[in-house]
Amino acid sequence: MVFFIILKIKYLSFFMIAFVFKFYIVTFFFTFIVINYSIAENSDILLNEILPGVLVYNGQNEEQNQTNQGAIANKVAIIGSEAILVYDTGPSKKFAENFIKQVQKYSENPIKYLVVSHRHFDHAYGIEAYIQNKTIIYMDKTEYFYFKKEGPLINKLLIKNFGFNENNIDFSNISEKNINFINDKLEVNLGNRKVLIENIGIAHTKGDLIVYDFNTKTYIMGDLLFQGRAAAFSDSDIPLWINVLKNKLVLPWNFLIPGHGIAIKNDSALEDTKNWLYFIDKSLKRAISQGDMISEIFQYPIPKEVEHLKMKSLTLRQGIKKQLNLYKKKYIE
Repeated sequence: MVFFIILKIKYLSFFMIAFVFKFYIVTFFFTFIVINYSIAENSDILLNEILPGVLVYNGQNEEQNQTNQGAIANKVAIIGSEAILVYDTGPSKKFAENFIKQVQKYSENPIKYLVVSHRHFDHAYGIEAYIQNKTIIYMDKTEYFYFKKEGPLINKLLIKNFGFNENNIDFSNISEKNINFINDKLEVNLGNRKVLIENIGIAHTKGDLIVYDFNTKTYIMGDLLFQGRAAAFSDSDIPLWINVLKNKLVLPWNFLIPGHGIAIKNDSALEDTKNWLYFIDKSLKRAISQGDMISEIFQYPIPKEVEHLKMKSLTLRQGIKKQLNLYKKKYIE
């Protein structure tokens, strides 16, 4: 009797071990498939025609990672009867190539113009695809300088720390001859559709480009505007940025398309970005006046107006040190 009990226990133990082993194998395999499928989904880019002839890829309000490969910002295509203008490239050559393919399913008109809002990877690292496409490319000159200077190192960090693909961009294929630098504004005609391209100047970065579609009275704002999440600010001039949002959207508008988040239809939706910038500005000035350290800034209470924003802590950590040094130079030295 004892022998059979021992045998039964051994049999059950073996069965349980085998079951647990199989469970972990299946879990690992399923996780592997999900991750790789998610990465592959970047080739199946979903575009939404939110307005007549205005296509938008909506990035998710999340940090870059191996799964999304940095496809976290909005990209826009404006389709005219003769040509297409694209606003921002996405995080890689592969993404940009897939975006172009999806746009061409809506219209076979040539993609004649590309506007690169600024140098950050989620907006500019797909530029090679448009160079190969012989697209007329517009960018701020200072932003291009930092794009070439800082870009290769940033790309290495994205590969090392976030699992980005190693061939997402080759900076040696990008030169000044490929870029048209814009200092002020110009108007292009896509065929029965006039579009204004404007360099708004120093704000979110050293030179932010925006676009205005006259047909739909829509501003395409890039990272001058964030919806639903805290605005990234490490490379910014915060007072100038606030001034842009308050005073420089001079044309009548029905819609604003932000760099991150969904399209905005009214003035009140601008408050997300403005209130966040007010908080950062006041916090930096308070830290300087009180002699507070960075760790103490993190303890400042978050105003109720921005409590709902995603990625507050992460965005604050990423930008506060650099901005504190800039504010000290501006207000002390």
